Amino acid sequence: MSVFESLPPDLQTALHRLGITVPTAVQQAALPPALRGRDVLATAQTGTGKTLAFLLPLIVRLREKPDQNALILSPTRELAQQTQQVLQTLLPREEENFSVLIIGGDNIHKQYALLRRKPRVIIGTPGRVLDHIGRKSLSLKNTGFFILDEADRMLDMGFIPDVRKIGSAMPVPRQTFLFSATLPAEIEALSCEFMQAPARVQIGSVSRPADLVLQQFVRLNTHEKLPQLVHELQTRKGSILIFVKSRRGAERLVKQLKLYDCKAGALHGDLRQSRRRQVMEAFRLADVPALVATDVAARGLDVADISCVINYDLPLCPQDYIHRIGRTGRAGGVGTALSFVSEDEDKWKEICRVCRLDRIDEITKTSRPLPKPKFTLDAAHKKEGTPDRIPKRRPVGAPKDTARVSGKSKACKKVISKKLLSASVREIRPSAAVLASAGESAARAGFRVVAAGRKKRQSMGGAIKKSSGLYGKDRKGRPVFSKRAKRRKRN
Repeated sequence: MSVFESLPPDLQTALHRLGITVPTAVQQAALPPALRGRDVLATAQTGTGKTLAFLLPLIVRLREKPDQNALILSPTRELAQQTQQVLQTLLPREEENFSVLIIGGDNIHKQYALLRRKPRVIIGTPGRVLDHIGRKSLSLKNTGFFILDEADRMLDMGFIPDVRKIGSAMPVPRQTFLFSATLPAEIEALSCEFMQAPARVQIGSVSRPADLVLQQFVRLNTHEKLPQLVHELQTRKGSILIFVKSRRGAERLVKQLKLYDCKAGALHGDLRQSRRRQVMEAFRLADVPALVATDVAARGLDVADISCVINYDLPLCPQDYIHRIGRTGRAGGVGTALSFVSEDEDKWKEICRVCRLDRIDEITKTSRPLPKPKFTLDAAHKKEGTPDRIPKRRPVGAPKDTARVSGKSKACKKVISKKLLSASVREIRPSAAVLASAGESAARAGFRVVAAGRKKRQSMGGAIKKSSGLYGKDRKGRPVFSKRAKRRKRN
């Protein structure tokens, strides 16, 4: 008997509308104790349907207790948004105010207005939830259901102290669901604090990746990574998720891919929330076929039809490898995971040992060189088929075609020409005066100084005594006094 048959008719209709007819293993095991009111501690591999495993019983239990609400904590903004989207697809349109999303990066005043509507389900990240509790805009005195999604990721991101503070603000007893892909010792200790005799659900091995993911790796040097990545993007079909280790590396790699006509977007923690939503929406709609992301996208990100995950940089933690490649091969699908192994051979061996990678194929690196860049640095100044032109020197103080160059301090800013000198002009050694005025770095780059920067405007505040009431001088040079000083002068 399917566990979905015990759900209300409207939820069964919503599942049929979404094309979900057969429950996954974690849903089949977690729903019965959750519907009976027990706490649930569940661990399962990524892509096994953990979100529906706690949302379905939560809706049923909230309808049984109309005076209580629920709090769902997620480690990342994207996962919180995804949870709310899944919840909205299960509910009818008349229950639009059933849930509210409170995450960092969004307008906090808009969140104030949404919280005043008394939503039944509050979905958020630990930092912003704790912020609202401190501002007295969120009260958890009627919270009877507490859900921790991706608890191991919260541990990695340092959110466990915040989770404990939030848990202390909620009443006892309450029903708690804790779902995670792995179960470290710290998460077990946290479950003992928040849960009373929980039903233990464990599906599959939490230390091994999904079986439907074809794992590959390629050995290459660091300078061979970009040609290999361009080759993979041009030969593989479908959406591709590329993982790097740093935020700056994500932005740099996207710029490099655009030079070779490979459309890609960047996703990392430094982006504004509106920009992160735009990037994710473009990736979901396949407008951007490749997404370069940090580990912020390694947990809970559910995008349909990700055909391949590429580890451009290997993860720092072996467990993160499982979560990264878990973005593909989800919900019974088949995917591919490719890892670039360069100077970090020891790290790769540790990943293979911890994750017990038995079936993994080594592919041969490509011998094709990088294609011709679509854009060049001098594309805007040089026409194809015409000889190099030597720009004429402009006199000092030329108003046109100028730009500022920042030096080590504001005092050394100089106005220089935008155009670069050609090879013949670059060979001319600049004089000492040019080096002194424009800076050695600007002269070596081939820039030509045309005017000096303006002097910093001095403030008169330090030279005028506040007690005198003197503001300064007007356009005709007459002193200007405050109204209080004028009254004092008349008296």
